[in-house]
Amino acid sequence: MRHIRPTRVRGLLPALLVAVLLLLPVGGAAAQTAPILEAVPVAQAAATAKATRAAIPSGPAKTSPKYARTIRDGRAAAKALLRKTGAASLSLTLMSGNTVVWRQGFGYADKASATPPRATTMYGIGSVSKMPATVATMILVDRGLVDLDAPLTRYIPTFTMADPAYRQVTVRMLLDHSSGFPGSEYANVMGYTYLPGYVDQVLGTLAGSRLKTTPGYMSVYCNDGFTLLEKLVRNVSGKSFAQFAQDEIFTPLGMSHSKYPLTPFADGTYAKCYTGSIPPTVPNRQEVVSTLASGGLYSTPSDMAKFGAMLMNGGVYRGVRILSRAAVNEMAKDQTVRSYNPVPANFCRYGLGWDSVTEPGLKAVGVTAWMKGGDSSDYHAGLTVAPKVKLTAVVTGVAPLSSEDCETLAQRMIMRAMIDKGQKRRMPKRLPQTAPKTKTATTAQLNRMSGVWAMYGQAVRIAPKPGSPQLLTISPLEDGAWGEPTRVIRLRKNGRFYEKGAATNWRTIKAGGRLYLVVNLPRGYGHYTDDVIVGQKLAAGDALSAAWQARLGRVWLNANEDFSSTLWTGAATMALKIQDIPDMPGYIASTTATYGLEVNDATKSDTLAAMFLQIPGFGSRDLNDLLIETKGAEEWVRFGYSVYRPMESVPALSAGANTVTIGPEGYVEWRQLPNAGTVTIAGAGGWWLYDNALDPGGSGSTSPATADAPAAGCYLALFGAPGTIVTVTAP
Repeated sequence: MRHIRPTRVRGLLPALLVAVLLLLPVGGAAAQTAPILEAVPVAQAAATAKATRAAIPSGPAKTSPKYARTIRDGRAAAKALLRKTGAASLSLTLMSGNTVVWRQGFGYADKASATPPRATTMYGIGSVSKMPATVATMILVDRGLVDLDAPLTRYIPTFTMADPAYRQVTVRMLLDHSSGFPGSEYANVMGYTYLPGYVDQVLGTLAGSRLKTTPGYMSVYCNDGFTLLEKLVRNVSGKSFAQFAQDEIFTPLGMSHSKYPLTPFADGTYAKCYTGSIPPTVPNRQEVVSTLASGGLYSTPSDMAKFGAMLMNGGVYRGVRILSRAAVNEMAKDQTVRSYNPVPANFCRYGLGWDSVTEPGLKAVGVTAWMKGGDSSDYHAGLTVAPKVKLTAVVTGVAPLSSEDCETLAQRMIMRAMIDKGQKRRMPKRLPQTAPKTKTATTAQLNRMSGVWAMYGQAVRIAPKPGSPQLLTISPLEDGAWGEPTRVIRLRKNGRFYEKGAATNWRTIKAGGRLYLVVNLPRGYGHYTDDVIVGQKLAAGDALSAAWQARLGRVWLNANEDFSSTLWTGAATMALKIQDIPDMPGYIASTTATYGLEVNDATKSDTLAAMFLQIPGFGSRDLNDLLIETKGAEEWVRFGYSVYRPMESVPALSAGANTVTIGPEGYVEWRQLPNAGTVTIAGAGGWWLYDNALDPGGSGSTSPATADAPAAGCYLALFGAPGTIVTVTAP
């Protein structure tokens, strides 16, 4: 999911936007704001590889002598990337035409057995899963069973939304991110067990949701649109989505190591991630992403290279036709030219499924390429196809790699391979990391940049530096206050604002009646820059009502996440907090584990704080309305699918035996423990123990079970079917 840690799925999540502004990571891995791989001259590549061979093992390799320089350079770059990030492993494949010219794994797929990745070792590929989902849909288009521009309701009659304009949503809009859906349903999406009801959960959430924009108005990255393709494929074909993909794509292409995690995989068949322990020696449990079409596929670089070659060859691989050439060509059209897109960013020139049909690093050297990246909590991947030069590169890895790391390595492999094929003479020069000379800014220029800017996952304030009015500082919103500045910028001769000695720069643009903040930054190998709209300027509104004022600073606890969800494992991950924005009346900021910080307009209602950002590309992805619901005498919060109960009213248990009944809605029952000591839980379907700061202190699903509460006031979350009776013996 692209840009996914629920605390960012890019795909299921793009960390880029906030990292660009603040130099802070968003989600599992900080996106790179500068080239992640230093240029390694060919003469040095072999020496670098030799120096790192002992520290970073390599798996079995398939190589072609014609591409010896590409392979030497790529090996050095891959090992440098593992050293830089600390990731346990990555695996890659480079294909020329239909022939694999290099295939190899690096690091450890399993540290305990010192096993490097093999050609058959599967990795989660996150939002690269959207490409098989797109192809599955286009197969139905080829057969005349689906019309891209027909209303989605034709194929999913149960699809409905609170906004009547939902009837305008078409199949194409799911594939090019222009549906206007709020974004991504992260509740229950990532866990350790596949949840077959996830698609129906998404449909249920959409049924009570407003549209973010008019369908077709602009393309904003949206996982939920691809999730609905599972229902579309089932309804039209009569097969489950997973079975259709197997029968129509994986089996014909010989993708024998591409699987959806409907059941647990055998140990040794997939690469393990090691982000859950310090030092990172204990593997995470196998990650399961329940939105199969949007981010759930496990595959290998070799399998995905076959898939890429099929698209590169106009829908055919080794004589087997999967798609018509017309379908492949339609996928490769820039769909964003049809919609509102005032500052086109080459890295998100959406095709159908593709993140970009003009991959910017290769475009900079005159080559058209298609690119798709993907991130989940544990896995990251990049698929790049350059049809004119007949090259496909696939890179997969484990956290803390990012999809941009994978994409940049794939970009580099293709450029090097073009040299070995005689299609290019040399690697492009990297751009200098310098800024133009300074210029005195006018008051109007300073005022236009200054203010509060909201974006996906964060809000920042740009303000004059005290005592130095020509300098502007960029500060993040942190816990209801403006944090320490992360950037200091100044106007330069070209009319843009730069940090001293850096090439990254900022400017503003007015479009659609809104003022946007635009960043231009070096990316990929470092030989090009790209523009990204990252923020929308806020205008002060009316003061918050007394009802909203009373909610500021309060905390709510999640009450409906499934026990198998990975969210329960993080510190304070199940809490939602509402705060105001200093010096910006009319707005609230809510923070959650899944969405980070979201700014909502709270001026229209005492019970609805509305999503409102409209930033093409990635900047306004994954938004939600925040709704206040009354349950008895309490105010609960609904944020997308997730339901949150007030933390301050969690019932306290008594010392000794207590009986807790799971209510008719099956919501999580929270209780507070009276003392430190051993607690016994019997009858629960699962439980989590948290300390006073909501840091996890243990969990279990067996009964009875015991846990140690470190202090009085610890929190206990109890799970079970409606009516389940749980006995808790508290210290």
